[in-house]
Amino acid sequence: MSRSTQRAALIGLGLLLAFWGTRLASLESFPPFVDEGFHIMFAENVILTGGPLANASEGRLFQTWWLLLFQPYASAGAVWIARAATLLAVLPGFAAVIAFGRLAAGTWGALLCGLAAIFSTYHLFFQRLALADPMSASAVLVALYFAFRLARRIALQDALLCGIACFVAVGAKVSALPYLGLPVLAALTLHPAGASRRLRAIWAAVGTGSGAVLSALLLGLAYWRGYDPLYYLDSGSPTATDLSGLARLLSPIQANVTTMLEVIAAYAGPLGFGLLLAGVIVLLLRRQWFLPLALLLPQGLYWLSARQSSRHLIVPISLLLLCGALALALETRRRPQLTRVGALALVLVWGAGQWLPFALTAARSPADLPLSGYDREEYMVSAASGFGLADLSAELENRQPARVIAILANCSSLRYMNLGRLPIECPRLNPTGEDIPALAALLEASRAPGTLAVLEDLPYAPTQAPGTVAAVIDAPSGRPRLTVYDLSPSG
Repeated sequence: MSRSTQRAALIGLGLLLAFWGTRLASLESFPPFVDEGFHIMFAENVILTGGPLANASEGRLFQTWWLLLFQPYASAGAVWIARAATLLAVLPGFAAVIAFGRLAAGTWGALLCGLAAIFSTYHLFFQRLALADPMSASAVLVALYFAFRLARRIALQDALLCGIACFVAVGAKVSALPYLGLPVLAALTLHPAGASRRLRAIWAAVGTGSGAVLSALLLGLAYWRGYDPLYYLDSGSPTATDLSGLARLLSPIQANVTTMLEVIAAYAGPLGFGLLLAGVIVLLLRRQWFLPLALLLPQGLYWLSARQSSRHLIVPISLLLLCGALALALETRRRPQLTRVGALALVLVWGAGQWLPFALTAARSPADLPLSGYDREEYMVSAASGFGLADLSAELENRQPARVIAILANCSSLRYMNLGRLPIECPRLNPTGEDIPALAALLEASRAPGTLAVLEDLPYAPTQAPGTVAAVIDAPSGRPRLTVYDLSPSG
């Protein structure tokens, strides 16, 4: 191993350790989001139903199977285990970012790309939640690395590995389907020495073909067993009967573009946002088309979807960061050492000034996190938030109930937070409100000593329960109020 390779390996190892340490610290500080509880439940359902395709219509089978390996549903530390398992799945993607940087701009590129990924407050927030998006994005970044290797050599094993990584991304979350075209994009924009168009076409066919065939087999199996694995993509999007022409079809674009720009600006800051966009421009001026097009083309398809959330932007924001860091590396790698030191200092100052306060707040006072307005509403204020659940758990545990009927949107997270401590039941709660009569009847029929009920202030839940009010929980984030009722007959 040459000295340069040894140096690159040491830098890569240091970056991996720094990434793991910064993500693992205070992993449970942010209250569990509703989807985290659902994902743990999906893994548990595989055991309860006896079928590996349980909840296949959610379009995130591989994430379900991954969590199944760690069995978070069988431990009192369910949320921490699920989040740590997600972090493990994120590591290959971070390693791919480092490797991509080294392939494009040497050890200097690996260092800057790795630091940019570590210091991203957006990624610090979302990679520490047990969601399918970070796992799927990790596989996309691995696929991106193998696709970019075409710039240096033409090897069919790279194409095959790229296709397999794309398949893993689709299996982790079906919304990654547009990235099956990465091998084709690589073949069109990367031209290794001595590679004819025919060889590049074969490379692209192997890459996209392997990913597409494997994905089709997985989705076809789900359809054959009676599931709709594309339900997640179909729901909420305009249909043929909804449309009044092309304008209606394109209607989600403005809202999605606006949301994306607001989210990036909120996490990167105005200066960081400007520098990242400048990075894209630098790569285009250098006629390095692959990374900017990998950022823009799949995202163009996502903008057509009416079901978009900021966590769905993890791949494009990762690629935008990669563009910015890579452009900085390419512009400074041949410059005098003083220039490179200045570039490194710029990245470190960005980390100290923006990332460090965010990380400390995440650990000490998550309710004060400077999230985007969109994310604050979804992860702190809405009924999907986990804020207030810790206080609710403490209140319930103090009363040592024999039974707890919890009628709240994020009940699954409450249940997994209290495994082995509290007998929490989560009856069905449909946002349409159709379950209100059945829930009211359940509460009335459950009046017994030692039975408690928790009602969330929601338009699709009963407004009150029989018995007496035992406690009221108002979360600091402003999420809907939680009221605890004692259902004892004497109440």
